[in-house]
Parts: sequence; C-alpha cells; structure tokens
Amino acid sequence: MASDPARLVLITPLEFNPEVFARQVADALQAAEVAAVLLDMETDDPAAWRRAAEVLCPITQERGAAFILRNNADLVREIGADGIHVTEGEPAIESAKTSFKPDLIVGAGDSTTRHGAMVLGECQPDYVLLGRLEPDDDIPATFNLVEWWSEIFQIPCIALCAGDWSTVEEVVAAGADFIALRDLVWTDPAGISESVRRAATIAAREREEVA
Repeated sequence: MASDPARLVLITPLEFNPEVFARQVADALQAAEVAAVLLDMETDDPAAWRRAAEVLCPITQERGAAFILRNNADLVREIGADGIHVTEGEPAIESAKTSFKPDLIVGAGDSTTRHGAMVLGECQPDYVLLGRLEPDDDIPATFNLVEWWSEIFQIPCIALCAGDWSTVEEVVAAGADFIALRDLVWTDPAGISESVRRAATIAAREREEVA
C-alpha cells in the first residue's frame, strides 16, 4: 500500500465557458497542491476543445500542475499539454505511447473491474484510472478495487471519487496514489477553494492513519 500522501487530480465539468471557468480553476489550484487538471468535455467539436485547452493549459501549468487531455491526441502537442488520458482501448494506448513517450504523460482509463484494470496495466501506461468518467454520472472507484491494485501493481492509480465525500476517504484509505475529483469540487456549496482544501486534508489525514 502506498505510503506517500495521495495527490489531487481535478477533472473539468463536461460543459463550461472557458473564460469564466478559468477563474475557478485558478482558485482551485491556489487552495492546495494539485498534481494535474484533466480536460474532459461532452462536446466532440474540435474547436471547442482547442479553445478550452488554450485557455486552461497555461493557467494550470503556471501553478505547477500538469495539464492532460482526455483523448484528442491531435491537440496534445499543439496546445502544449503535458499528456493524454486514453479511454479508447489498448490500440489507442499503444499509439499514444509511440507518439508521446517518453517526454509526455500517457495515462489510461476507465476501469471498474479487476480484469479491465489488468488489461490497461499490461499496456504499461504512466497511470491507470480506476472508476469511469461518464457523460451522466461518474462511476467512482471502489475501496476493494483500489486496495487490490495498490497492493499488487507498481503503476500508480488514480481513484475517481464521485457521489459524496465518503468516497474520498475510502479510496485514500485503500492506498490510492491520486484521487480524482469533478463535481465534488465544482458544485460544492462550500465553494471551490474550500472543497479542494477539504480533499487535501482528507488525503493527508487518512494516509497518516493507515501508514
């Protein structure tokens, strides 16, 4: 089981105005240390992806976090992203590794089963996302899946947290290397900055308890 504190990954909402959302991203990144921001949008419009990436990428990188695109391999180098999150299967992962390794991050997702996670892990990406990004409701990683992965595999895992804050506590206690947050951050009534600080506090506290 991992001994270092879990790190935070923020996933964008599926729909947003880039100029307005940029301020929210900046606030989130100032609230606590964030490892990466993952751009995930519902639209298939390349122009919308390009505009969002052009706005958010420099803000993210200026604050010390990696900027990662979900799929959209053609945009990765164009906008200066730090990597790609591949959800289109093993051939797409291998293609991304050929195109972007070793200088950029190539991560893989999504997986809600041990078999699915193993298939992704066999491709040797930089990380595997446990849980599933969905256009309606994200499917969070389970305690058992994260615990199993962290005890067996050397490849870091990102555990997707969704639903409520108990999922954050569970996957950190299970040994997740990273915790991924979307709606828990952007729609929290307490505000974005407070929600990011809360996640960071849970990660540190839970890891101390299981260390």
